[in-house]
Amino acid sequence: MSTSANAIGFSFVERLAQDLKDERLDLPAFPEAVLRIQRLLESPNTTMDEVVRALGSEPALAARLLRMANSAHFRRLDDEITDLRKAVARMGFNVVRSVAVAFAMKQLRQKDAYSPEIRAELEKAWRESIEIAALSYVLAKRRTSLNPDQALLTGLLHVLGRLYILMRASTTPGLTASGMLDVVAGWHAAIAKAILESWGLPETLQEAVERQDELDLEIEGDVTLTDVLIAAKLLARGESEAGRFAALRRVAGEGAAEVLEEFAGEIAEMRTALGE
Repeated sequence: MSTSANAIGFSFVERLAQDLKDERLDLPAFPEAVLRIQRLLESPNTTMDEVVRALGSEPALAARLLRMANSAHFRRLDDEITDLRKAVARMGFNVVRSVAVAFAMKQLRQKDAYSPEIRAELEKAWRESIEIAALSYVLAKRRTSLNPDQALLTGLLHVLGRLYILMRASTTPGLTASGMLDVVAGWHAAIAKAILESWGLPETLQEAVERQDELDLEIEGDVTLTDVLIAAKLLARGESEAGRFAALRRVAGEGAAEVLEEFAGEIAEMRTALGE
């Protein structure tokens, strides 16, 4: 890498460090409706009516939520929902946030303003978030006593740090693709954790996202969201030897490969529901 490229990369890292210090980690490229929903969900005093109004301001997002409310995972018997208020009541705020974030990421990857390299990375991050979210949801639901909706949200949000860095990189002339990916590798987990902290999300979710790359992590006590997220990432990349990884043993047992086969249909349905 040339001296000038190194200097640009160093300057970019300095900007990220300052953003973290100043707690200036908003995601301005997200659709306004999604940002409005996020701000509402940060407040414990938010009402159902306020969330429904925010959802209604973005018809495509509202339609996505209704489709998910009527998916196999959330539909009760033959009770089809066509009303946003009922959809929010059925799904809960965690899933509403998940659907909103998935929608925002899908919109991001379609923007023409980004370079081909950044658009490719946004596409990769979006697809990974959907895959990990679906796996996390099904693993939590079928193999743990954890809240599967929170696992779903954790799986979706684990790429937020990458998204933030990619959006910052799009306004940094001269930053090479390899330099950008080096920054992503070193900084994405810490940035994602800081964003989730600023959103007021639970510490267990923040910790899972912060420690997502510690694939050999050994945790004592009950199964955690960190275990579920790491297990989902391992399964997504093709690892199935539970003996090699504590998270896989704790979540999936010794038959990790069989989990993928047994619940393949559910995982595929959840990916579709999230908008893949």
